[in-house]
Formats: sequence, C-alpha cells, structure tokens
Amino acid sequence: MKISSILMKKAIDAFTLKFPNRKFVFITIILSITLISVSTIPLSAQERVDIDTLLYRYHNPEQDHYPDLLPEDCYLELYLENGILKKGYFWGTSDEFEQAREGYECGYFVMPMTDIKQDKDSISFRLDIVKTSSGEKVNTFVKAPIDRHIRSWQEAMSHYQTWEPFTDRMEDEIQMSISFARWLENDVVRYGMSPMKDSITVKNLTCPYNDKNGRVFVLLKGKIPLSS
Repeated sequence: MKISSILMKKAIDAFTLKFPNRKFVFITIILSITLISVSTIPLSAQERVDIDTLLYRYHNPEQDHYPDLLPEDCYLELYLENGILKKGYFWGTSDEFEQAREGYECGYFVMPMTDIKQDKDSISFRLDIVKTSSGEKVNTFVKAPIDRHIRSWQEAMSHYQTWEPFTDRMEDEIQMSISFARWLENDVVRYGMSPMKDSITVKNLTCPYNDKNGRVFVLLKGKIPLSS
C-alpha cells in the first residue's frame, strides 16, 4: 500500500473515532480533493492525441486557357491522428475513372478514401465506384463541382443535377454515352501519395498513363503536414 493511501486511511479512521456520524462527509471531502488533484495534472502527463485536418487542391494550369468552362480542380481532405491518416475524402471528376474524354463535359463526384495504408515513406488508398447489391453501377456523378462541405454522394445528388453520360454498355456499337469505367479492375482506382512539406504528390496506380509522374496537390489548410 502506498504511503499516500496509508495516510488517507489513518485520517479517515481518526476522524471516524471522533465523529462517528460524520464519516460519510469526511470521505466525500477527501474524494473531492483527490478529483481536483487529478484534474490539474498537466496535459503532458496525460495521453495526448494530436488531431488535424488537411485540405489539398490540384489545379491543371491548362484549364486557365478556357475560363468559360467549369473548373475541374480536385481536392483531398485528410484526417490525421498523431500523424496517422485515419480517413479522407476525394472531390474530383469522372476523368479519374476513364481512359480518355472527348466531346463531352466531365461529371463531378465526392467519395471517401477506402483501404488506406500508410507506411514510413508512402500512403495508398482507393476510390470505389458505388454498386447495388446485384452488382450494377450506381451513377453518383453530378454536373457541377461539389462544395467541400458535402462529403457523401447521396447529399451531392440532392443538391446538384445528375450527370447524364454515365452508362455501363455500348449501344448499337455507337458510343451514345461513355462506357464508364469498363476497363477498371473491380471498378476500383488505386492511388499512391508521397507527402512533401507543403504539398502531396498523388499518382493513379491503376491507370498510370493518366498522370505518369503524379499530380501535385498543394496544401490549402492544416498546420501539421504528413510526415514522410
């Protein structure tokens, strides 16, 4: 038994002998003092969790030549605990899921990052196309860039018009609308991320020729960059 516990027990016994009807009151006082002492322990002595939210943006400078078009910037929002990526969201365009786009405007999406893996030098994650229980692809894309306060496709679909070129088949051998994501393995796109001081390089691992050297997402918000 610790010395502090022995002294507390002796104090309670002495008080009880002198005031037998006030033992409960004395114990209550002692417990209150103990709780106050615990609550004033410095933060450094307690378990500490550093939480931060990082927001990154990718902008293709080629689009600056077409100011009348809707912006096609991509965003990443990352949630970290003690430097470990716990979850994230990706705002982007249908180009992430296509080999090429010709003759039509892109669709926009927001999706959660799945299968997040982080090691000493890199981070990887996936974006998954939504499917029904029977395996049919669900159109979760809209016609305009999605505001960053929206983090689910259901909410996005309730605020924006649905993007029309989504289909999963060719019609009469004429591409009336795109054969969306037919080439993807299990309708999943895999990415690798390489953190830097104020930016992060994101590379499409499933279709590497889309961005052979990766795209640089610049840090917009956050105080604790991901450490490599």
